[in-house]
Amino acid sequence: MSPLPADGAAEAGVKIAVRKVGKVFPAGTGSVQALADISLEVRDGEFLCLLGPSGCGKTTLLRVMAQLERPSSGVIEMRHDDPSRPLSAVVFQDYSVFPWKTIRDNVIFPLLQTGMRKAEARRVADHWLAQLDLGGFERAYPDTVSGGMKQRVAIARALAVQPELLLMDEPLAALDAQLRLLLQEKLLELWQAHQNTVVFVTHSIDEALLLGDRIAVMSARPGRIATVIDVPFARPRHPDEIRASPDFAALRDEIWHRLRRELQPA
Repeated sequence: MSPLPADGAAEAGVKIAVRKVGKVFPAGTGSVQALADISLEVRDGEFLCLLGPSGCGKTTLLRVMAQLERPSSGVIEMRHDDPSRPLSAVVFQDYSVFPWKTIRDNVIFPLLQTGMRKAEARRVADHWLAQLDLGGFERAYPDTVSGGMKQRVAIARALAVQPELLLMDEPLAALDAQLRLLLQEKLLELWQAHQNTVVFVTHSIDEALLLGDRIAVMSARPGRIATVIDVPFARPRHPDEIRASPDFAALRDEIWHRLRRELQPA
């Protein structure tokens, strides 16, 4: 990763600039190209969704942004405005909570790593647990609560450190349909209140349309940016109104047809 230069792009509000990024993984005696020539900008304060067929490299691109993988080619430039805050936090799909810690201590843990005093960390943790409707479960352990609650703990932990950038890798994919809708609405509410810059990987067109400002549609492997779609719905958004809109249905069909073209050669 390199810092985003203080040039016209930075002044225009670009938080992440992905420049011709490729990623190749070794595989047996050969290799697999996961990403090819990805160029994309993430604007400061926007909610950008990455959407594409399975295996297209969405998670790989997110992991490169999170500095968990190094690109094989190209560069990612990121702007870090406030050194007192972490640049990024990641929420994974697989309930990445510590089973031996209480729900409160899961959220406190990264706060203590920043040097925050324990009493203040507890206050901050309890605030975010309340925001995610987890008040009353502070002393519970993860194996005593549902999968949806575990994922809310992971989201609370990421938000508690106040990152400039929130990277989310299909955080709702493992949930049942009803709980997924509820957590979509909670994420929408929280984003509209705090407006972090978010990059959100999803397989769900409906989810991307409800949450996103823009949707970057990726091609089948090797992943490229096939198109970037502006989501036309004004904020603040009301989920029931958005889902019932004829424009929602029309745009969902348009995106599905784009994805279908990608799936057929795959």
